Amino acid sequence: MYENDWNDEAQFDEETLQDGLRELITEGYDSFEINWENLRVRTFAEAGVLTYNKGLVLELPDGTEFQLTIVQSR
Repeated sequence: MYENDWNDEAQFDEETLQDGLRELITEGYDSFEINWENLRVRTFAEAGVLTYNKGLVLELPDGTEFQLTIVQSR
């Protein structure tokens, strides 16, 4: 259905996606709606989330937290 342009030797897994999303959220965003500079982003492991899944915890300046869970479906 989709052409696979990935190199067979390259490993693209949950951790690779987690790290890429973290970089996008913290470094590559310019928005007036949210003060991204004060956004705290940690991996589940760094935040002490007890799970085997990969993911990110986003903490807003007001203390509100969101979790992004990364689960490979195929």
